[in-house]
Amino acid sequence: MKILFVACLIATIFVACSPAEDEPRFVEIENEPAPGNVVFVTPTVAPTLVPTAVRFEPSATPTVTVEPSATPTVTPTIDSSVMCDMVTETLYTKASDLCLAGPSGYFCNGGLPPIAEPEGPVANGLSVEGALIEAVELDSVRTSPLATNNSGGIVWFRLEEEIKIDALMIGDIKVTNNVTEGSEFPKWQNMLVESQTVDTECEGLQETGVLVIQGLYGQTTRIVVNGVSVDINGTIVILTQDSTTKFMAIEGRVRVIGFGQAAVLNAGMQVNVPYTVGDWKTPAGVPTNPIVMEYDLIKDLPIVLFDRPVEIPQPGYVETEGRVNMRTAPDLNAQLLFQVPAGEVMSVLGVSTDREWYHIRLGNGETGWMSAPLLAQTVGIIQNVYDATPAPPQRVGELASKASVIVSQGGNLREAPDVGFGVKETIPFGAEVELIARSPYSPWVKVDANGQVGWMALITIETESVISSLPIDYQVPLPPRATPTPSFSFGGGHAYPDPNGGF
Repeated sequence: MKILFVACLIATIFVACSPAEDEPRFVEIENEPAPGNVVFVTPTVAPTLVPTAVRFEPSATPTVTVEPSATPTVTPTIDSSVMCDMVTETLYTKASDLCLAGPSGYFCNGGLPPIAEPEGPVANGLSVEGALIEAVELDSVRTSPLATNNSGGIVWFRLEEEIKIDALMIGDIKVTNNVTEGSEFPKWQNMLVESQTVDTECEGLQETGVLVIQGLYGQTTRIVVNGVSVDINGTIVILTQDSTTKFMAIEGRVRVIGFGQAAVLNAGMQVNVPYTVGDWKTPAGVPTNPIVMEYDLIKDLPIVLFDRPVEIPQPGYVETEGRVNMRTAPDLNAQLLFQVPAGEVMSVLGVSTDREWYHIRLGNGETGWMSAPLLAQTVGIIQNVYDATPAPPQRVGELASKASVIVSQGGNLREAPDVGFGVKETIPFGAEVELIARSPYSPWVKVDANGQVGWMALITIETESVISSLPIDYQVPLPPRATPTPSFSFGGGHAYPDPNGGF
């Protein structure tokens, strides 16, 4: 697999390559074709492996030592918000180091012991933090609410390649296999989901249990959830409330099909499906028409735990009606990235303080700013307001920004991201570097190698960081013989081909 990975990365310098791989397998429920693929631009199909398994033990409840005195003393208390931040930071960091590098085909427990069935030694084994249990061995798993006993329920749920999804259970949620024995479909391709909402004093903590499902870049996968078919080409959040299942698209495009009725969701939209109380197997009606997403239900999701971190979009979406400039900042004088053609649907990440600019995300994952009056808008209330472009979300813990050199003779650290630029020094094999940014036009990353900052080709390092989540350094010089003309068709002119095909 590593040979294929390296070969594809080398090929990205000249052409985009695509591993020979079977098409996704679909559940034969409806005859409609899957929705068109969304193009994602990323230098790697999946994070590569590097031994960074530093595991964090949960910290004890902070205490304050008070010296004895002749007068009464008051023991200082820790503000509840500070305590909540400490708990979640410790929980998320430890869970990430335990499970983010997990293989497909397994459940991995990153927090409190979940309730798993069937009862027995196998299910009990999942109670250990960092435990890996094969998905085919379990019939159901239920996780605990967050902020329970200074911890919470976090379980990664990665299915086999024929299903092609990575899932994450957060908070109080139960997933149950609904594929009957002897079925032609793989176990877990049909599942039941039920979530609970638990009030907490911790502000900024996800209270409703959710299932986050991510498909592979640019590939559509069909699963069945609570009796409806779901075609996933991106990232979706699923939760239940009362007698309703809510499907929320936060990246790419999703289609929900029930009773032959299909609803197509752009990122920032959702559909609701009704049920009879207590019965999640059979819908009581067809999916609603798409509505703007109920942002408050999922605004506190710990996106740093996603296998592919992706920022939660604001409710709704925008669309270009003609060619619109996309810039690095909400300013007419900001650097032009490229012109986006008419008909491009984009999710909204935020809005400028004067409400004149939208911070948007394209279908290929690239982000930038566009003039709001030039866009067709189907949006709700935009809560994220800022003028300084925020850094993209990245994993936490040891996986976030570390990489190691894998070239036996050492990797070249160059002045800019292309072989046409000079070598500053050669970093020896096995040396660890800190990832800082990525190139706007090539599969290279900016690194700090023991205080020396420069650029290295991705084929010379190994990392579990999500490269597409690194900020883009737009200030680098263009490579020799390069054209400065922005090109929307070639990954926007500011990204590199996806070795998994297409751009």
